[in-house]
Amino acid sequence: MSERIDTVLEAELSPLGFERISQRRWVNGIHPPIRSIFEFQARKGDLYAARWGFSLDFVPIQRNGRLQWKRTCKSAAFDLCIDPIDQDGSAVRCTVSRFIFPAKTYDWNRATHTMKKSAQLARADYDRVKSVADIVAMFRERTSMRFRQFSLESYVQTHIAWGLALLAIGDAGEGERHLRLYCERFSVDRNERKIREAELLAKEFSLR
Repeated sequence: MSERIDTVLEAELSPLGFERISQRRWVNGIHPPIRSIFEFQARKGDLYAARWGFSLDFVPIQRNGRLQWKRTCKSAAFDLCIDPIDQDGSAVRCTVSRFIFPAKTYDWNRATHTMKKSAQLARADYDRVKSVADIVAMFRERTSMRFRQFSLESYVQTHIAWGLALLAIGDAGEGERHLRLYCERFSVDRNERKIREAELLAKEFSLR
């Protein structure tokens, strides 16, 4: 099934500049420092569910107990993750069965429609993001949403990414608040070297 999903996504995402990084995971790195991510994630209940979002090159991530950079398409990870169930409340709209085999024509046609529709919904969000300021605006917008699945607070990267993005657009005060919240919540030293390096990168970006 993964191969079939990637065949459909190839036609939908490749023209936009996405490349397949692994099964069902696609990344667009042609507009650094912002990388767009689209994937069909394996979920409970024998389902693959679509999700999409953005990775910022100047935001590190904790992996194997330490902060690391993610400045390539292969290492990109969600700093801002969008789950379509929170857009319209429908878990079915962007999910497909992991086991359409042997494939009945009706089931496969329906699954193909779901994959294409998911990519189109994601594209609407990708089209909104042209700059880091747009990422900040999307974070702020999502604070007023009523989440049906995962809120912003459910994601480890939310406050470090939001804080550094704010620094990148010159809002040091609010950016510092989010960075401190991240450090306190996940027991990270505020003066940790990677955090300081990330701050400098974000501030350099604000001067461009």
